[in-house]
Amino acid sequence: MQKTLVFLLLLIINFYSWVKADEIRDFEIEGISIGDNALDYFKKETIDSNTSYYPNSKKIWRYLIVLKDKEFDSLQVHMKMENNKYIIVGIAGLIYFYDKKVSYNKCIKKRSTIVNDLEKSLKSTEKSDEERDTVQDDKSGKSYVLGIYFDFKDDFSEYVKIACTFYTEKYTEETGWPDYLRLALTSTEFHNWLSGPAFK
Repeated sequence: MQKTLVFLLLLIINFYSWVKADEIRDFEIEGISIGDNALDYFKKETIDSNTSYYPNSKKIWRYLIVLKDKEFDSLQVHMKMENNKYIIVGIAGLIYFYDKKVSYNKCIKKRSTIVNDLEKSLKSTEKSDEERDTVQDDKSGKSYVLGIYFDFKDDFSEYVKIACTFYTEKYTEETGWPDYLRLALTSTEFHNWLSGPAFK
């Protein structure tokens, strides 16, 4: 099956066409899919100099790139080394909302648009109810995430996640991080690694 341009078109007016997607690899964010070699899109030197790792394992690492004149403000790519290639196991596009007075309404509205259009393509894929989680790094417990999932597997290990993250004013002042929408593609390998070796 040819890869759909779902996410490339996601924020363009009217969403011109849809193709039924059967698996996570059928989707793209800014033209990039899970399973692709990141070196086909980015220079190795650039990735290596901007890499960050999780606490307990370097098997999978992440690369954040700021975008210009794209649908998303930045792109977060998770990858692993395989046969001298940087194979992508997870990818997310982020849209930032800097004005807290309107960030909630803008993010939820954008999320609703994305979810409604994904439902047209993913008719046989299970969609979750809205799930609320706290931001663990904010010790006040007042920053939170509102996410919706489209699950491709019965064990919920492979999914598309569309989520809005809302920080308190204090936490944003401390970190410099604005509220944001995150549209993420997560493979089973990445999910299982995050749930285990990455932090344990």
